[in-house]
Amino acid sequence: MSSMGKRCEGLWTRVCALSPGRKLVLYATITLLVYGTMIVVDNAFLMAAIDPDLSHPDMDVYRARTQTILDGGLLYRDVHTETPPIINYLLVPAQVMGGADHDWVWSAYFSLFAFLLSAMMYLGLRHLDENKAFLAGMLVLLSPFTIVESGTGEDESIVAFLFMAAVILMLLKRHSAASAAIGVGVWTKMFPILLFPVHFLQQRDRRGRIRSVLFLALATGLIALPFVVMCWDDFSFFLNFYFLGDEGRPTGGHSIWHFLWMGGWSLPSVMQLALLGGAMAFAYLYPYYKKMPAWQSATLMLMVFFTFYPKVHGGYWIMLVALLSAWAVQDRRIWARSFLAFVPMILATMLAEGEGTAPPVEFYGSWLLGFFLALVGLLMFIDATRLALRQAPFTDRTVEGSEQPLPRLGP
Repeated sequence: MSSMGKRCEGLWTRVCALSPGRKLVLYATITLLVYGTMIVVDNAFLMAAIDPDLSHPDMDVYRARTQTILDGGLLYRDVHTETPPIINYLLVPAQVMGGADHDWVWSAYFSLFAFLLSAMMYLGLRHLDENKAFLAGMLVLLSPFTIVESGTGEDESIVAFLFMAAVILMLLKRHSAASAAIGVGVWTKMFPILLFPVHFLQQRDRRGRIRSVLFLALATGLIALPFVVMCWDDFSFFLNFYFLGDEGRPTGGHSIWHFLWMGGWSLPSVMQLALLGGAMAFAYLYPYYKKMPAWQSATLMLMVFFTFYPKVHGGYWIMLVALLSAWAVQDRRIWARSFLAFVPMILATMLAEGEGTAPPVEFYGSWLLGFFLALVGLLMFIDATRLALRQAPFTDRTVEGSEQPLPRLGP
């Protein structure tokens, strides 16, 4: 073994010997250094290099909605709102801490959730394998998707945190808590609702399934009922827009379907919906009949969804990176694909038309190059998922165990 390899193994051995509390401090230190650097780069250089209309496009939206809440106003009725209510209430602390005047406060706040996501993965999975759980959290924390999205003021780390909270609760067989987490997650952003069919089918007895539906309905009722009572007209408009969409509005994001739309090759909305519905039916029923565990079922489902859903933004991939980390800690091929896919996808984003905005970079045929880049990134994730589902992740373990040697990042 080379001297560098020996030093790395020695460093890993010392890290493994740390207490859980000290490992969390290490996470926090890395968050401050890496994400702090990203925030400085964003505010000092990227904001000046990017068109002001494209830089931090969501900041004014965050401020308008959170300030309405702080002033005693009501979402949907008193301020135009296109997102579920919980995400807006979760953003209030950032507005209070100075987000009204400083963009970097939002980036720091979202970076906090990147830390919380990694810490939750470590603490939620450490009973299965102490070292691999810690490394899985580290891979998520150091993923370029997590760093760039959080450091540039996008809220997807919050969405990923709530999504993975539900997955971990499913893994731990906390069925009622998982149902409630999915319910809260749905009213934060859409994605956790995708987990409910997986959660429902994982429970083989009728009583458990009924209880899951009831807890989801209870969480939904408690969150949505105040808006139904106080501003039904405005809230119902939001529901129609959010769940059914606006056919005349650009899809946004950097999915292959968005670039086909840019090139004038989009499918009719009915056909697109049918294609997505058929793919998702397979993604739910195949794992059910194969009796795949919850973690694998959620991974396959999310990969299929991202393949066929027309509106995929960069931050959405954080959820899939977190799921794949359960395999990436033991197979460097999976880690490499999920890490390097960021390169073609961030390049594709530069060529993508936004919701009502022109692409940052545009030239004749640029949509075709964007389509190719998005396809390369997508295929890298598909291949990572293929490799993952051919082997058991450490989350399949049912007894406590901890390995002191450095986990192999190879086949």
